[in-house]
Amino acid sequence: MDRTLEVACEGTGSSFAVRKLSRATLYGTRRRVPVDAEGRECKAAVLTRDGRFLLPPGTTATLYLDGHGDAVERGELRSVQRGRDAASAPEPRPAEAADLLDCAVRQVYALAPVAVSAQLDGLLAATGICRLDSGDEGEVRFLVRNHAGYFLMVGGPSGFRFMGPDQADLSIPENDGAWDGLDFARL
Repeated sequence: MDRTLEVACEGTGSSFAVRKLSRATLYGTRRRVPVDAEGRECKAAVLTRDGRFLLPPGTTATLYLDGHGDAVERGELRSVQRGRDAASAPEPRPAEAADLLDCAVRQVYALAPVAVSAQLDGLLAATGICRLDSGDEGEVRFLVRNHAGYFLMVGGPSGFRFMGPDQADLSIPENDGAWDGLDFARL
């Protein structure tokens, strides 16, 4: 099941197919593959303390099982919310680049446009950025359009305050005497 993002802008809908981007997707990866004496790929696993179960990679903290008791890969999990995708968002609002810079982006998705309304394209034409309120407190979503296409950026407030030139001087004052490192008498 492919994920889709539905955006309603001024009463008209737009739809995008969603594909998660990662560093590996952007830059490529190299990996060494250990093999056994017969040339079969080796995989790491953990044996439980009692020796009864062999846990596949990535399940030392959480193990997902299907109805038959078989392990399910994390990438095969799907949302149980029917009729509402986790990436869906309500009405977009205009945003500036500074709004995006105030956030720590955790995930980036490439969006393939299925149907884009003229209203949404007009909104993105002004700054290239729209804010999509998600209803989840602490989560921020931005729809971005540039020459490379459409993107969804998901993150949260960075928590940093930018400092200006009127910041107080917090440097260590010059001392007339020579400083030889630690002064144990002050401790």
